[in-house]
Amino acid sequence: MSTDPSDQTTLARTLVRGVADRLGWCALEWGPGEEHVDRPAVGQVLACVWHLSDLHLCDAESPVRLEYLDRFGDPDSPYLEQVGHVGTYRPQEILTTQVAASMLAAVNRIDRGPTTGRSVDALLITGDLVDNAQQNELGWLMDLLRGGIVKPRSGDAARSSWVGALNSDAHESWDERYWHPDGPPRGVSPDLPMRNFGFPKLPGLVDRARADFHAPGVWYPVLAVHGNHDLLLQGTVTADARLREVAVSGERVTGLASGLPPLTILEAVGSVGPARYVDTPDAPREPVPVDLGRALVQTEDFARALHCDLVPDSFQPGPGNAWSADVGELRVIALDTVNPHGGWQGSIDEQQATWLVAELERFPHRYTVITTHHPSVTMLNDFGGVTGQARVLGDAVVTLLLDYPQVIAWLAGHVHHHNALWHGRPTDEGESADRGFWEITTASLIDWPQQARILEFIRADGHIHIVSTVVDHEGNLDGAFESGGSADRASDQHLAGLSRLLAANDYHNRGDSFRAIMLNSRRELRNVAWSLRDPFPVQRLT
Repeated sequence: MSTDPSDQTTLARTLVRGVADRLGWCALEWGPGEEHVDRPAVGQVLACVWHLSDLHLCDAESPVRLEYLDRFGDPDSPYLEQVGHVGTYRPQEILTTQVAASMLAAVNRIDRGPTTGRSVDALLITGDLVDNAQQNELGWLMDLLRGGIVKPRSGDAARSSWVGALNSDAHESWDERYWHPDGPPRGVSPDLPMRNFGFPKLPGLVDRARADFHAPGVWYPVLAVHGNHDLLLQGTVTADARLREVAVSGERVTGLASGLPPLTILEAVGSVGPARYVDTPDAPREPVPVDLGRALVQTEDFARALHCDLVPDSFQPGPGNAWSADVGELRVIALDTVNPHGGWQGSIDEQQATWLVAELERFPHRYTVITTHHPSVTMLNDFGGVTGQARVLGDAVVTLLLDYPQVIAWLAGHVHHHNALWHGRPTDEGESADRGFWEITTASLIDWPQQARILEFIRADGHIHIVSTVVDHEGNLDGAFESGGSADRASDQHLAGLSRLLAANDYHNRGDSFRAIMLNSRRELRNVAWSLRDPFPVQRLT
């Protein structure tokens, strides 16, 4: 653990992209640190919380994934404008467990707030802990959090069935749209990521990524929020009996059936339900090894796994995967924003809305933080399934929360970038500039920049100050991965560092695209102190 936590954060140094080569590939370099945009206040510290989001622990070898959909969002796709970002395939998806372990190492190492010295009260993870709602992915998560041996593979222990792996049938299964770290089969041109975007050749990487490693576990209470990828296939589709069979089957769908219009895929990637897998009996397929450990989770599996020995003693379950708990001097209320009927955007049901009001009424004089996977602007999914069940959307939740002055913050994930949004409480003169709450999102661990936040909540001078400090995971940056070099002896930290490098060079997020701009974020959304009027300025806390 650090004697000075700020030395281990982006206050001291940052990771920046270097000069790009002719194909746009760039290395990562250390850059100067970023001081807090606003000087943090000195006062009574209410809590110190680690905020991680969107780990996306991914069984990249699973037959129930739909990697081929992602090519419709490639830079050269004629359907890019209609489809946009898909996200069913990423070159770094085979390294998600190593990234999570590297981030948890940083979490354990920095055990107190960089500006206040307050001991960390809890680790909060705001959803999408796994990628494709599979039991083995959930098992990897628990091994990482509790500590133990992680076995990040599925199927055949001796060979990978990932779309980027080379096997004995390499010529038959070769697909140039995927990155193949081992290079192409004999007599075949390199894949498009290598040819067009400068991705490196790293022999042995796939096998090294599947190797066992030891996770030390987490040293603080863990509070986790339910995300759409934790329940829905590819974060979008509700699992039915047929898809549960596909998950443990020996075949992978590799494309649309001949004759189907390409934009049929929009039915599989809908932000609002319904959504469905668009494979048909005549869709092209390839064999993969069977693994019963890939069985899909049930609704209650998430709560059963996470709401046990990891949570603080004050933890109280709510309806479904909602909960409440005390974290330092804060009351934290979690809502389950996953729409179980399908679609990757969020909403809550009326039962949760009723429960939320009851929780707010129970503790009217406790500083309260709301947490969800989806931020309010993405809670647009009003699909109620075949029964037409009513769903409560983000605007309605914000309006509800503004009636309760004890709410000071809303922490979320889902969008994979650092952001902050102010919700002002209406007054007779209009929207107040300092009465209301901050809604804060934190970047993911699968896309660039693979960072987390430490949040310190301070009460001082008639205001509440929320101090954010961004932290990089411990992935190595020593240049061990030179193109063409062997990855056989790479450490787990090297693998985590490689994942970050691949994410920084993702060809879906280059240039000045909207998504690239959002993932990079602005400086004032990272190391900053946000403030709001103290709703209880004369209250004495004990």
